[in-house]
Amino acid sequence: MKPVFNNIPVHKIDPSPFQKRKYFDADKLKDLAASIKNDGLIEPIIVRPKNDRYELIAGERRLKATINFTPFKTIQAKIIQVDDLQARRISATENLQREDFSAIESIEAIVEIIDAHLIEDNVYEAMGETPETRLNVLFGKLHSIQNSLDRQSKVSEKSQLLLHKFVQQLEKIFKKLPKRLEWKSFYVHDFPLVREICEDIRKISLENQLNKSQIKAISEVKKTSKEAYQHIVNHTQSSDTPKIENNNQGEKSASIFPLRDMSAREIKQAAEKIIKNEIKAKQNRKQNLLDLNLTAKKIIMLRLGIPVDRIAKRLNISQKTVVESSEIIQSTQYDLKNNAGWKITQYIDCPMSSQRFHPRVVGRMQKKRTLWGKKGKMGTSMILCFFLKFLASCR
Repeated sequence: MKPVFNNIPVHKIDPSPFQKRKYFDADKLKDLAASIKNDGLIEPIIVRPKNDRYELIAGERRLKATINFTPFKTIQAKIIQVDDLQARRISATENLQREDFSAIESIEAIVEIIDAHLIEDNVYEAMGETPETRLNVLFGKLHSIQNSLDRQSKVSEKSQLLLHKFVQQLEKIFKKLPKRLEWKSFYVHDFPLVREICEDIRKISLENQLNKSQIKAISEVKKTSKEAYQHIVNHTQSSDTPKIENNNQGEKSASIFPLRDMSAREIKQAAEKIIKNEIKAKQNRKQNLLDLNLTAKKIIMLRLGIPVDRIAKRLNISQKTVVESSEIIQSTQYDLKNNAGWKITQYIDCPMSSQRFHPRVVGRMQKKRTLWGKKGKMGTSMILCFFLKFLASCR
C-alpha cells in the first residue's frame, strides 16, 4: 500500500514504543520550533494508523517541538501501513541519520537495527531476552570462532556454519549504515559502552553529548574513585567542571569548563588532581590527629611534673617544643584566672570544638564560669580548656 501524506491532529499521535531516545535538549527544540513556524515542516513525520489513532515511527523531535513550542494543532505526516518489525527498523534507521545524535544513542540505534534484522531467526532469538543480551552472545561466539580460525585451531562444523550464516548477514547490515563500520570493530570498541556503563553515566553522556572517548574516561574515573567522579559530576550539573591547564611555572591548575568541552585526557587529569588532593587532605587529617596526640602527652607529662628534658627525650622532640607547650598552659591559666571563663566560651563556640564535644558538655562549661581545680592546680577542666584552645588555633 502506498504511503499517504496528510495533516493530522497532534493530540491523536501516540509515542513510538521502539524509541530508545529519552533526552531532548530544550534549547534545540525551541530552535527547531522557530524554524517550523518560519519555514514550515521541511520533512513530515512518519506514523502508522492504530485503531482510531496514530503511532509515531519517526520524527519525535519535530512532534515535540510542534506540540510544546508552536501554536499548531496539526502536523504534516507520512502515513504508512507496516507491522511492528518494519516499524522498528524504520525508527532505528531514521534515528541513526539524525545529526544531533550522541555517541551512546548512535550505538543504541545500531544495536536496534541489527536486532530488528536478525530477530526473525530462531537461533538468534533464543540467545537472550533483550537486544543487548542477544547481540552480546552472538558477537561473543562469532569473535571466538573467528579467533580460533585465525590461529588455525580446529573448529567444529556447527561453529563454522554459525559463523558463515551470521557474518554474512552482519556484513550486509553494516554496509547499509550511514557510516561504514566493521562488525568486529563495533563489538570491541563501541558495543561495550552500552553493555557495561551504568545508567547515571549514560544520562550524563546524553545531557553533555559526550563522545566515546569522553564516556570511557568518565567511566574509568568512577571505577577508580567515586569521590573524584562525584566532584566532576557535581560541577557538570552546575555547568562548571575543572579543566587542567598549565600555568607559567609548568604546574597544573584547575580552570572551570563544561564537561562536554573537556577531552578524555583532561577528564583523567582532573580526576587525578582531585584524587591527589583527597590523599593529601587525608594525610593532613592524620597528621593533625598525631599532633593532637603528642600535645596531649606533653600536657599530661607537664601536669605530672616531669622535667622538660625527660619529656623531650621520652617523646623524641626538642626541649624548645616542650617549653612552648608549657608557655601555652601558663597563658591558659592566666585566661582562666582573669576572665572567669569568658575566653573558654569563645573557644567552645568555635566550629572545630563544637564538632568534637557533646552539646551537653559545652552547655555545662558555659554555665560553669570557673573551671579551676582544687588548690589552684590544673585539673581535668584545665586540660579540656587547653584542648579547646589548641583546636581553636588549628582552624
